[in-house]
Amino acid sequence: MEASITFKRVGKAIGKKTLLADLSFGVEKGSTFVLIGENGSGKSIILKLLVGLIEKDTGSVYIHGKDINARSLETRSLCGFMPQTINLDEDLNVFNNISIHGQLHGLSASEAKIKTLYWADLLGFAPFLKQSVNKLAYGLQRKILFARALVHDPEVLLLDEPTTGMDPHSRSTVWNILDNLHHNKTIIFATQNFTEAERYSDRIAILHEGNIKMD
Repeated sequence: MEASITFKRVGKAIGKKTLLADLSFGVEKGSTFVLIGENGSGKSIILKLLVGLIEKDTGSVYIHGKDINARSLETRSLCGFMPQTINLDEDLNVFNNISIHGQLHGLSASEAKIKTLYWADLLGFAPFLKQSVNKLAYGLQRKILFARALVHDPEVLLLDEPTTGMDPHSRSTVWNILDNLHHNKTIIFATQNFTEAERYSDRIAILHEGNIKMD
């Protein structure tokens, strides 16, 4: 199988704290790969590094064979990222948070509108599209982040604790969507929930102190 994501001896430290320690692994195209570990184990750092929110200190990272440093615009456009923390734009309503993100990733305004309405309907937040995001419940904000990650139909999905704060029905909806998508996309999600990891993954990597202890 062709590799979708490759880490080669990647290191990252802040001050004296090592976040990633000589980390090497690969993820096959069209597979679902789960990062599981306690807080501070390096799960979020890996995802943020892939989308360019932080920079590695050593090593090499490739997405679809492209070096993320040498071809950063190309590799970022391949990815849809759902962070663990809420980072929606509070100056925009729900619709524009998703639609503008889609346009920034190559969709026309009409395409972005169609996709935004599609995901809003599927995830059950269509009645809130004109509302300000900061007035919405946390679980609903999480679903908006999920839709934003999907709106431009990325080849690689990077999800940090995707169902945290969601009610059981919303969690089920999200996992059903990922089940339907996983044959066509490479999915990496970080979680502390081993039950979800077992149910929805092809591979599980257990992280501890910035390195994979079991794969």
